[in-house]
Amino acid sequence: MAKKQTEIPGTRRDDEPEQKPIPELDDACEQLEKAKGKAVKAGQGVVEAKKSIDELLRANGLTSYLYDGLNGVEKKVFISTGIKTAKIKKEKADDGDDE
Repeated sequence: MAKKQTEIPGTRRDDEPEQKPIPELDDACEQLEKAKGKAVKAGQGVVEAKKSIDELLRANGLTSYLYDGLNGVEKKVFISTGIKTAKIKKEKADDGDDE
């Protein structure tokens, strides 16, 4: 079980009831945080694998490559380029009267 930080006295509103600790819920929340951490780490592994494949395809002068997946189904990896847009932040213009 994770360490629970002690509450600082006088920080709770008058209308806010004090929360009683529920060990089962604390454990479930801890498991959720661990699972989220694993998913992030797995996602980073996928990004690294894709980057490696992209580099190998380019190094071999290929744009696509056929391979057998783990379940025996033929799959294809390919270099995909896409177009994305992003909002550019600009400083607000001074709306003062210049007359």
